[in-house]
Amino acid sequence: MVLWRSMTTSNSLTEVKWGFLGCGSVTESTSGPAFGRIANSTVHAIMRRTLPRAKLSAERLGAKKWYDSVDMLVNDPEVDAIYIATPPGCHLDHALACCRAKKPAYIEKPFARNFTEATAITDAFEREHVPLFVAHYRRALPRFLELKRIIDSGEIGIVRDVHVRLMRRFADDKDHPWLFSPELSGGGKFFDIAPHTIDLLVFLFGLFQNVHGNAITTKDARHLEDVVVFSFETSTHVLGTANFNLVADTKKDELRIYGSLGSVSATIHGDPPYVIRGISGDREVAIRNPTYIEQPMIEEVVKFLLGSQASPCFGREALETYRIIDIILSDFYGGRDGAFWTRRK
Repeated sequence: MVLWRSMTTSNSLTEVKWGFLGCGSVTESTSGPAFGRIANSTVHAIMRRTLPRAKLSAERLGAKKWYDSVDMLVNDPEVDAIYIATPPGCHLDHALACCRAKKPAYIEKPFARNFTEATAITDAFEREHVPLFVAHYRRALPRFLELKRIIDSGEIGIVRDVHVRLMRRFADDKDHPWLFSPELSGGGKFFDIAPHTIDLLVFLFGLFQNVHGNAITTKDARHLEDVVVFSFETSTHVLGTANFNLVADTKKDELRIYGSLGSVSATIHGDPPYVIRGISGDREVAIRNPTYIEQPMIEEVVKFLLGSQASPCFGREALETYRIIDIILSDFYGGRDGAFWTRRK
């Protein structure tokens, strides 16, 4: 068993008491409540930039403590593990603070601003033998576990190629200005949303090789990547293409998988039924996502921390997504190392 799958917590936990670094409106309404709905898991403390906001979030999520200091939350002896839900530009510093305190961390995606930072975080946790997880939660959703089972079963034969098209409206994100500040976000809307797709493709088909990408910007996208196209081959010799248009006039989400004996038509986001055309005929698979979409992945993290067999997304596994994104966007940013966000101004 490789190192990052053999790590254990330093004590015998019977319950995981979580501390949250960051707790905005999205965390409060989507991922945050899931931590308190899992057996032997509670939200214990919240850190936000101001105490009044931290107190409000703590009250809403049932936490007993609140802080406006990263160090105070990370070093709280009653906090067993940390959920990092701050912008990606903060992830390196916040993750290393958790590592120094020997606290396991579950980091929201995007993992970090680039592959270099994500690798630095992963290496630090592995050196200290502290568990590290990344919120690539689609690989834990029942609809995608079933899709992987179908693909691996041979129902559509040997997968030959896969195609993704995703379209979003720029105006839908106007209330999230931090998303368009690469120093905070790591890129534009593509960098924010693409990890869902890329990690899922890696989960389904293996590591990427021969990655080629191109990106353009428009005046509306503040000099960030807003139309991105890339192609790839996986370690299982599946060829693929993906087209992301983040300044479209409509929303669209298509995943097409073609095998030697059939195909799958699905989506990455949402949970409409997907269509299987295979050796047993045509059929639909309808599996709804849970109310709190991250709950299945958080359950895997909690099980691992409590010493049970589990399949969370470890930091080392998540790195592949950010290696791929850096290749895709390298020319656009003039390289993705260092302070790359200064190069598009």
